[in-house]
Order: sequence, then C-alpha cells, then structure tokens
Amino acid sequence: MIKAINNSFFIGLLKKLELQDNPASLKLVTKSFIVEKAINLFKNLQAKFSEVVQESFLFAYIDHIWLVLISLMLISLAFCSTTVIGILVFSCFMIFILKLLFTKGESHHFSSLDIAVFLYLIITGISVTFSTFFIPSLKGYLKMLVFLVCYLTFINFFKNSPKKLIYLLILLTITATAESFVAIFQQIVGVEDLALWQDKTQINPEQVMNRVYGTLKPFNPNLLAGYLIPSFAIGVGLSFLMLAKKKIYPFIISAVSSFIILMALIFTGCRGGFIAIGAMSLSIIALSGHLVFHDLKEQYHLKKIWLTTVIFSIFSVFLFILNSPSLQHRIVSMFAFREDSSISYRMNVYSACITMFTDNWIIGIGPGNTTFRLVYGLYMTPGFHALGAYSVPLEVAVETGILGFLAFLFLLFNIFIKSARYIINNHYLQNKIIIATAFTGVVGLMAHGLVDTIWYRPQVNILFWLFVAIIAVVTSKENFRKNA
Repeated sequence: MIKAINNSFFIGLLKKLELQDNPASLKLVTKSFIVEKAINLFKNLQAKFSEVVQESFLFAYIDHIWLVLISLMLISLAFCSTTVIGILVFSCFMIFILKLLFTKGESHHFSSLDIAVFLYLIITGISVTFSTFFIPSLKGYLKMLVFLVCYLTFINFFKNSPKKLIYLLILLTITATAESFVAIFQQIVGVEDLALWQDKTQINPEQVMNRVYGTLKPFNPNLLAGYLIPSFAIGVGLSFLMLAKKKIYPFIISAVSSFIILMALIFTGCRGGFIAIGAMSLSIIALSGHLVFHDLKEQYHLKKIWLTTVIFSIFSVFLFILNSPSLQHRIVSMFAFREDSSISYRMNVYSACITMFTDNWIIGIGPGNTTFRLVYGLYMTPGFHALGAYSVPLEVAVETGILGFLAFLFLLFNIFIKSARYIINNHYLQNKIIIATAFTGVVGLMAHGLVDTIWYRPQVNILFWLFVAIIAVVTSKENFRKNA
C-alpha cells in the first residue's frame, strides 16, 4: 500500500516540484550569466581592496555594527513607522553588500529556495513591465524589494552561526513579550476603537470586545495580531529548544512569554488571528508529537507529559471561551457571513477582486497598493473602497496573475516540503525544533493571510522572510550540521 502511494503519479509530481539542495538544482542560479559575472566582480573587488579596507575602523567592527543594526531593525518593528523600518532594513542590507564587496572569501550562501524566491521576484517584475499603471507598479515593486532583501540579509547574517540565529529568536521573543504587556494593559484599562473594528449594531454591550492594538503603527488590532502570530511561534519554539538543551529556567521564561503573547493575540479580537491560532496549534501538536514519539521515544515519561499537556490545553481553551461572552460572540461571528458588516464588506471586495483577476489572469495588474486602488475603482461595488484584496492568495493572483500565483504557491510548497522532510529525516533534534518553529510561523501567517493582507506590512513581512531564511539555511546540507 505504502509502496503504491510512493509510486503514484501525485507523489511523483510532488518530488519533481521539490527543489533539491544539490549542484544540479542550484546550477540554474549559480551558473547563470548575471550571477556568474556578479560573483567574478565580487572576487576581483575582494582581491584588490580586502587588505586595505580591513584596516579601516568600519571593517574592524563591521560584524558588531551589523549585529546592532539588525537588532535595532527587529526591535523597531514594535513601535516605529514604515519609513524608519525601511531605512534600518536598507542599512542592514548595505552592510551585507560591503562585506560581500570587500571581505576576502565572503560570498552569498546559495540555497535551493533561492530559485523559488527569485522566480517569484522575476514574474512580479514582468507584471510591472506589462502593467497599465507602470510607475505606481514600479514603486510597489521597489517596496517589495526593500523587504525581500531581508531574506538575503538574514541568510548571510547567521549562515555559519547558529548562536546568531538563536539570538535573533530570543530578541524577537523579548520584544514581542514587551509589546504583549502593553496590549494586556490596554485590555485591562480599556481603549477606544480608532476605527470601525467590529460590528456593534446587533450585539449586547457585554458582547462587545475591547480590541487592543499595542504600539505598532498604524494602530490596528489586525496588524498587532499579524505581528504576534509569528512571535507566538517563536516563543513556543524557544520553549522546546530550551527544554531540549535542559535549561530549565530559560524554558520556564520562554513558556511564560509564549502564554503572554498568546493572551495578547486573543485580546486583539482578530478573527484571522483566531484562525491562525487554530492552524498553529494543530502544527505544534503534530510536530511536538512527532518529536516526542519519534526522537525521544526512549523517554516514556515525556509521552505522558505531552498527552496531559495537550488535553489540559484544549480543556483550558474551551473553559476560557465559555467564560468570555465577548470572545464567544467574536468567534461565532466568523460564520455570520452577510449578517456581519465586516465580513460582508470583505465578500464584496473578494467578488470585485475575482473579476479583476479574470480580466487580467495571465500576468496581473502589477504590484503595489496604489496600482490596486487605481484598478479596483473600476470594479468595486459603490461605497466599498479598499486598499487591498483582504486575502494574500487573492492579492498575489490579482497583482501578478496566474503565473505569479503559481510561483508563490511553488515557494510555499518548497517551504513546507523541505521543512517536513527535514523534520522527518534529520537526526539533529535542536535543528528540527528550529525548523518546526519556522514552519509553524509560516503556517500561522498564511492562515491569517487567507482573510487579511496585513502580511504586506513590514512588521509582518520581515518575519515571514526571516522564517524562509531559517528554512533555507538550516535545511542546507552545507550548513548547521552541528546542533544549535
């Protein structure tokens, strides 16, 4: 039976779609004309200037400067504007470019995921070329590139240093925990809605949820939820990692931080966030169960602890929901459809976007919210303005057509299949936990992205590319052979 399944057409197709980490699959990237010329240019510049620049003050401390800038960039996600975050992202990337140009032996770590990432990038660029609104689409593409360089920056920052990767995860957990304390404080003291964040027309006062938004700019509960979703995955991952390292106090701190982040996420009242919590919970249960019953199967007591924890967690969630009328109403309203004004509004937007896609199905209208707004005005239901499609898959399809949509699915497919294959086949427990963390984070972001486009905000998008970079580096055969 299993042999028949493995030899089936569907499994064979999946195997062909998976990008392999070997010279044959990477040849498309590393041996291309542009990349080959760029590599030769970097090598020539390194040979000429490496000895001179190494004596400068900047290069004497360039790794320390890079560490500080990346730290500031990740911390800035919690309270800085898009402009400030963008400047810090660009600064981090320029440090990488300087190292690549002038440090002898420095090179970009190519992984098979690069093929999927750059394929999506190229097709999006083609959609710009054929867009009716070329200049707005070009601006949207450049914005996309600013945050996509985070992928290159992260890869090359921790490619040879598991400790740097763990440091980034700890820093993000600390920052998200601090942000969660702010959100919980807002829940306790109460905050006014800054916009029509929930339909209050047909509900009792005790069913009105106090939706918190923290300090992220622009203030929006859904944006805070989008930031806390990957942060929760990181916190849980750190808990398991500290437990695997047998560091009890760091484990307790990480576990408490995860709980605080989860509470803040619930208090946002974001229904897309609730979907993400459900998806991440299934991922965490499945992945932790695999680790306990496969990697740690000799430790029988862990199986009882795992089963007890899962049952207790599920029971606690139901008890928490039953004791909160506002949360109950918020969850039930997810299935109200046209009876809920917010969902009805989104359905009108979805309908218009589907028509936009069918009229521009090959290569799309071009990237960027400005382009979307200009085209959407021709299709929208009167009175239902929108800055985006309120669904990441639909947004990708509208902006880049069927080609871009398939390229995006190809990227997600390889993220998921590489993660699953590594977790099943690899023997390094701590590395498997890191991959499981990134995998769960992507699952949460994509689950939320089904009903919102907060994914395009830098506070969320940067964390997505961090997860992709983690999977690209850790699953590579050349890197992270030793436990983190």
